[in-house]
Amino acid sequence: MITHSWFFIFIIFTACSGPDSSETTGPKIGNVIYPIIITSNPIVFVTTVPVVSMQGQLNAFGNHGTSIVDSIPGGDLYIRYPSGALKNLTESAGYGVKSSGIQEGKKPIAVRQPTVHWSGNKVIFSMLVGGPKERFDRAAERRWQIYEAFGLGENDVVTIRKIPYQSSKYNNFSPVYGANDDIFFVSDAPLYDMKHTYPQLDEYESTPTNTGIWKIDLNAKKVSMIQHAPSGSFDLYVDSFGRILFTKWDHLKRDQQADADRYDNGKYKAFDFPNENPDAKQTSFPEFDENGKLIADKNGVLYELFPEARSIKDPTKDPNESINNLNQFFVWQINEDGSEEETMNHVGRHEFGGSYMPPVFLDDPNLTDRLPLYSANIKMRETFAGNAGIFQLKEDIDNPGTYMGTYAMEFGRETAGRIVEFNLPPGKNPETVVMTDYTNPTLDYYPDRTTEKLPSMTGHYRNPLRLTDRTILVSHTPEYRLNEDDSIDPGTTRPRYIFQLKKLIPNPLGADMIAGAPFTGGIVKHIRWWTDAEKPKEYLGPLNEVDAVELRPRPRPIAKMMATNPIEKSVLDEEGVDEQELKKWMMEKKLALIVSRNVTMRDRADVSQPFNLRIPGGTQNVPTGGKIYDISKLQFFQGELTRSYLKQSGRRVYSRPVRNTLTHPDIEKFYTDKGNVELGLDGSMAAFVPAGRALSWQLVDPDGKAVVRERVWVSFAPGEIRTCASCHGINSVTHNNLPEPINKPEALRNLIKNWKNLK
Repeated sequence: MITHSWFFIFIIFTACSGPDSSETTGPKIGNVIYPIIITSNPIVFVTTVPVVSMQGQLNAFGNHGTSIVDSIPGGDLYIRYPSGALKNLTESAGYGVKSSGIQEGKKPIAVRQPTVHWSGNKVIFSMLVGGPKERFDRAAERRWQIYEAFGLGENDVVTIRKIPYQSSKYNNFSPVYGANDDIFFVSDAPLYDMKHTYPQLDEYESTPTNTGIWKIDLNAKKVSMIQHAPSGSFDLYVDSFGRILFTKWDHLKRDQQADADRYDNGKYKAFDFPNENPDAKQTSFPEFDENGKLIADKNGVLYELFPEARSIKDPTKDPNESINNLNQFFVWQINEDGSEEETMNHVGRHEFGGSYMPPVFLDDPNLTDRLPLYSANIKMRETFAGNAGIFQLKEDIDNPGTYMGTYAMEFGRETAGRIVEFNLPPGKNPETVVMTDYTNPTLDYYPDRTTEKLPSMTGHYRNPLRLTDRTILVSHTPEYRLNEDDSIDPGTTRPRYIFQLKKLIPNPLGADMIAGAPFTGGIVKHIRWWTDAEKPKEYLGPLNEVDAVELRPRPRPIAKMMATNPIEKSVLDEEGVDEQELKKWMMEKKLALIVSRNVTMRDRADVSQPFNLRIPGGTQNVPTGGKIYDISKLQFFQGELTRSYLKQSGRRVYSRPVRNTLTHPDIEKFYTDKGNVELGLDGSMAAFVPAGRALSWQLVDPDGKAVVRERVWVSFAPGEIRTCASCHGINSVTHNNLPEPINKPEALRNLIKNWKNLK
């Protein structure tokens, strides 16, 4: 019996591969003939073979898998011209295997994430070349690499070149052009070239992830890392203001795999190295340190020091603290030299929603898990889940400062969901932002896959693109699944989603928008590839159409670079320090300098952590009655790659107080002990920190107990002098209605005097 879902598949399979330029009508699907969808400019996009894999390229994280399970070759780079004509760009340049051929040897490809050059006449993209040559062949040499395509006109000869100077040993993807044509991309290359730590494992599932953002300087013929991300950065985009925007996955929490081993009969077999040195040996640590403090479990695996415990069974858990299980995808920004990394305009869960944060201390009624009412985006904020975020962000080229992205869950959605838009140019207060939701918010709450769809369920959407004609192009799937009783070849794939390019149109049954007519009519291909099975597997059907970009020129921005705040610059001048000399020294030492003016001042929206803060013998900010917390130091933690697992190659980040390493052999001399720096009586803080490595920190009381913790990892650029006016940036005012502090930080003055003696 042919079911309804199988019939739906059938009519898509019979779709033509797209109209040619002589047609006056568009694609025919079933008995429906669609008109040609006109665009002002050509649209470049990629096709991919539908896969169901944790590390497939459409997934939210860990999406750079190269195994034949993660990335089946057979996709291509396409262009669709305003006339409706399609051209397979990679095939025209001699890449790829045609339909029905076996995807084997050096010719097969997979393609992802094209970006248009400022001139509008070329694109940069990532391509995976090669496929298994026979049964049991793992094709292990495959790596995502960056390429550039020229000759994109209808009658041009297409040429594709591989970008030089990138490493062929690692996966390089999500490339974008910088303001001066440097190339920025995401890579899984190891931090500080520590090959023995490869691959880096994320902080959640201990899955191989990328390490952050990298840069190719074509003039200097040099590759460098500009941002370190313990759980991965994704979807790079350079906006009209010169900011590199990206989605970062923050999972700053203790190791759930180690906790599973300890409390839930886990089989991960976590273990530790004493340091990152290449000759370091797996170490079983004693349960107690020299002071009798519990530091490791009975198997010799270290307990984490930072942040709070994630399991109530953890014997190191403070009974007065809530457990911490942070998970969030936020949009971040960074300058082209790696400086000023922060969430976009300092936006957070208070404005956009997301991660849940319980009150840190259980005995303080001032603290709450409730989000305050200061945000203008409350209605949308309440629909954003903690295990979700905004992906594939792109700017409206004709409306600078306005951005469109996909709100998607972390698992099972191929990073598809709702289409959202917001206006957030540099300097705009995120409290004032009101987000637009073009699609139905109930898309996030679909029922079990085997049951009927909700009435509001119109499918899932991704890769939104505001076109020159002001329409919105998306990749859309109606979300179907073959029924279990369908008669199919067991060797074929069973995709849950198949995405097609479509424009959003008003929903005649509601106030939201839905997918309109197919853009290409469906690109059908017969894919055959080797696995461990006796015969090649096969897929015959439509390919995904994703990652669309409009081929048009846009104004070249001015590259954003590091700059020292005038207040901090005045302190350097008063102390007779040449700023450029200081920066040169920091660059040689791979250090950054970070400064706060008054860490007792907290943004009024931050209500889950203490805000009644006092420096003993110094300044205080106590906006309400109740418990007052003394703070005397800021403790810095660095993400070290020293945690591993018996059944998983690679290393996970482990939080350690800043200490000497091979890269920073004498950093400890700038700290009192265990990564601590003293606070000034004016509430200020200043510290030299390792550059290029993810860092986090916490305010501690005179006894060393944590009071206020940072919730994310941040990296700094060599030579950067970074000012965070307060420990948690102030969007409008503090809890006691004070603006951002403007005092000259005494801690900076003291640090500089000390530096003159220690440099």
